[in-house]
Amino acid sequence: MSTTEKWKLISEELLAAYKLLPSDIKESDFGYSKEDFLQYLSVNELRLAMEELDGVMENNISPGVLFWEHMINAANLMSRLNMLQNTSGLK
Repeated sequence: MSTTEKWKLISEELLAAYKLLPSDIKESDFGYSKEDFLQYLSVNELRLAMEELDGVMENNISPGVLFWEHMINAANLMSRLNMLQNTSGLK
């Protein structure tokens, strides 16, 4: 798989996770910011986009198992599964 193809798959996984967030999600400077996530994704800063989504747990309850499945898929594609700090949402 080419690097470009891998980036596309990672972006798709992160966007799929993002689309599972409830509309009333709380944003914060130290957690999740929709604007920051979309900006990072648009310039292919996939690690930063993932960190932004992972930060959603700072001020919110878990978005659910499917959200974390997409996050884990993206992290695996990036060989960075250890980056996810909040996978306790799977429990």
